[in-house]
Amino acid sequence: MESLEIQAIDKLLSPDKLMTVNKFLDLLGTLDNLGFIDLVNGALQDQELIGKVMGSIINDNTLSWVTQLNNVTPLIQILLEKETTESLNYALNFLSALKNSGILEPIIGMLNDPDALGKVMGALINDKTLQIIANWGPTLDLVNAIGNALTQENKPVKSLFDMYKMLKDPDIQKGMGVLFGIIKELGKISK
Repeated sequence: MESLEIQAIDKLLSPDKLMTVNKFLDLLGTLDNLGFIDLVNGALQDQELIGKVMGSIINDNTLSWVTQLNNVTPLIQILLEKETTESLNYALNFLSALKNSGILEPIIGMLNDPDALGKVMGALINDKTLQIIANWGPTLDLVNAIGNALTQENKPVKSLFDMYKMLKDPDIQKGMGVLFGIIKELGKISK
């Protein structure tokens, strides 16, 4: 046992450890001069204060949180990822903008009013909406085709001869067929 004590004293008296001990003693001196040690000592003597601090640290909520820590850890890891924090920041800014614009209040009110929510859902989910959803692929194709046509450089058509040359292109022939089909459908609904 005595050899363990001697080893501990030898370690403590090594030059690098003595520097650390001196720094620690200097820190304690500074804390004492500032009155911090007296403050901590007084707080430790006050049983009522110790009871309040311990009560706030050790309570049902903190104990429950500690027991659930294993369940929460994966969620915390996800929240600490850069992409997640950026996405959450974006979503919170979006919600803040909605709130500041005044749009969020009516939406929340509508969600809390079953009658209003039913009317909105009825307006959204009807035969026309379901038809649009069912034909979403072709609609998206049409939007993409228009976008592509607008971003490409198109040669101007200056004469009937230019039109005749273009009509030899199979894609233009198909497009003209679709265009005339749309015109026909427009004519049907305009009656």
